[in-house]
Amino acid sequence: ENSECLVLPVLARDEEQQPTTQESMFNYVRLSDGGISRIPGARSEVSILAALASRLVDKQCFDFEVFTNHQQIREAIAASIPGMSQLKDIAVAKKEFHVQGRVKHRPEFNTASGKAAFVVHPLPGERHADGDFPLVLATVRSEGQFNSIIYELHDSYRQKATRDSILMSVEDMKAFNLSEGQRVTVSSAFGEMKNAQVKRFDLPRGNCLAYYPEANVLTGNELDPRSLTPNFKSVAVKIIA
Repeated sequence: ENSECLVLPVLARDEEQQPTTQESMFNYVRLSDGGISRIPGARSEVSILAALASRLVDKQCFDFEVFTNHQQIREAIAASIPGMSQLKDIAVAKKEFHVQGRVKHRPEFNTASGKAAFVVHPLPGERHADGDFPLVLATVRSEGQFNSIIYELHDSYRQKATRDSILMSVEDMKAFNLSEGQRVTVSSAFGEMKNAQVKRFDLPRGNCLAYYPEANVLTGNELDPRSLTPNFKSVAVKIIA
């Protein structure tokens, strides 16, 4: 809260003048050709980061200027990351690919035993809502959403057509005397989400869902000590009809 933040305008990856690659959540590497000049003077993330690194790191240690060339970045990744060897030639071959060794078609693993190693991790303590804020809210994204970029309003994951919704269990709706489609205010210790539409959803009693970034106003600045992210999945809230 007491630090400064420098926000720099950058080109989106589809506006880069050089070909770029992206790895999907399915371990598939895609190629994007260079885009158009839409905003005069704007620079890419690669250009900015390479320039900063060149000023901060002595060239005798490492010359970051070479990484202003995207092909040099791809060659470095191909040489250092297992399964990414095809990245070196993707701009010429135009052949997109799955990262080698990520998708398992046979039960073979790169471990001493050759078997997958599972780790049992203790779960955090259950959070109980209190009298002032009797529900625990988790914020989620929809199917037609990438991070905070929303491509369509309908959520095919949950079959909901409005993003200004508060998704609740039938039991909680009855307990708070709420009806499907009713407009309410969702309130937390940090803010209010007004004119939210109540939607029935299969949830454990005492829990509710809302979409982000619409519901970010309900989330405070308290950070998890390890991930340093706010508690987007555990916000105590109440419903004001």
